[in-house]
Amino acid sequence: MYKQSIFSTIYTLPMQQETIEQQKATNKTIKIIALLAILAGLVFSPAPLLPPHFLAEKIQALLHVQWNVAYMLATIGCQTIFYFSIGMLAAFAVQQQASWRKRLSQVFYVPLLVVLISLLIRSLKMGHFPIWINAIIPIAAILVGSWLGLGFLYRRSILSFTILLVVLGISFLALTTSATPELSKATAFKLQQLSMVYTSDTSGDVRFSLMMKKAFEQNANPGKESAVQHNRAALLALGIAIGHEHLANYVNLEEQHALLMKAAQLRESITLRDRNDWSRHFCLSAAIAVLENPLVSDAGGLLKEQMDGFTGGSGFSFADFAADRAGVRFAMAATHSEEDALAMQQFITGRYDVGYIFPVVSDLPEHMSITQFREKFGSTGSTAYRAQVAMIENRLDSCKALSPLLSEKKN
Repeated sequence: MYKQSIFSTIYTLPMQQETIEQQKATNKTIKIIALLAILAGLVFSPAPLLPPHFLAEKIQALLHVQWNVAYMLATIGCQTIFYFSIGMLAAFAVQQQASWRKRLSQVFYVPLLVVLISLLIRSLKMGHFPIWINAIIPIAAILVGSWLGLGFLYRRSILSFTILLVVLGISFLALTTSATPELSKATAFKLQQLSMVYTSDTSGDVRFSLMMKKAFEQNANPGKESAVQHNRAALLALGIAIGHEHLANYVNLEEQHALLMKAAQLRESITLRDRNDWSRHFCLSAAIAVLENPLVSDAGGLLKEQMDGFTGGSGFSFADFAADRAGVRFAMAATHSEEDALAMQQFITGRYDVGYIFPVVSDLPEHMSITQFREKFGSTGSTAYRAQVAMIENRLDSCKALSPLLSEKKN
């Protein structure tokens, strides 16, 4: 009996050792796959991360909310799932620790490392760091995902790892198919139409009006696209041509260099009320507004970066602020509903006047340093500041095309 026990122990030792070696090899494979999946997801995911339109349409139909709200919810959901999966996978790329002290250290350094890598890759792809509001969702999702991943790491790791790969794969496919081919094609077509205006001998406000009319000009076969989609493409094309060509990244036109270079030539001699910077503020803000989710995409960072560039370090300007607000309100009015979108097309192409889209703002305070702004207005929450903004909004209210046309007629 004793000899049999010794024999059994000697016989099973190599088997146990082989099982341990197999387990180590499996864990090593999981770590490699997790690391490659994280890097591939971050490197090859589109920038910015926007959801597929069909998902926003489903949310809109289910919740009966406006399109911009549905699109924002879809964006938040997709980005949360994507970065949550990245965070959880990061836990499977590290070595399992036996002591609680080392496990606790993983709780801090694993999510921090993933956040830094994610921000670095994203900044290299987009060319600028995100503003804090755009980074909140990715960072929060990575933190939660990493912490939960570390918890699962020590329990049923194989099952959790498999589920995570599936979730990451699904979210990656959804995000990489986020661009709307119809919107991209329509925007490119509008850019080509706008480039024809460059051949004319006009400049200044006259060329701006010609570009507005050309952008909102109805297509020969309008049945192929909705009026709202047509106006979104028009606003995006104006934003790229007059605002900044970096907007092309948001509609998958970043590789059409020849078209973008030709479009960029248009902005040099275009003005809005005899100011080139106001025309750029107006068009870029309008284009940003129809990207549907500036709160949760890199569009907010792009807007801030480009607007700062327009001012050339000359300080705060309420006139520039008015141009920004006019652009946003015009975009909202032009895409408010199918009926309003069609009415805006007919209105702009038939009765355009600069007073319909932008009031006189030359008397508003400009070129204020931080010290001057604080001396006169205190802060952005002060009574004086709110009164100035209210006055600007009242002027914008007087512009016919800055409110939905049909709603205005009913009132």
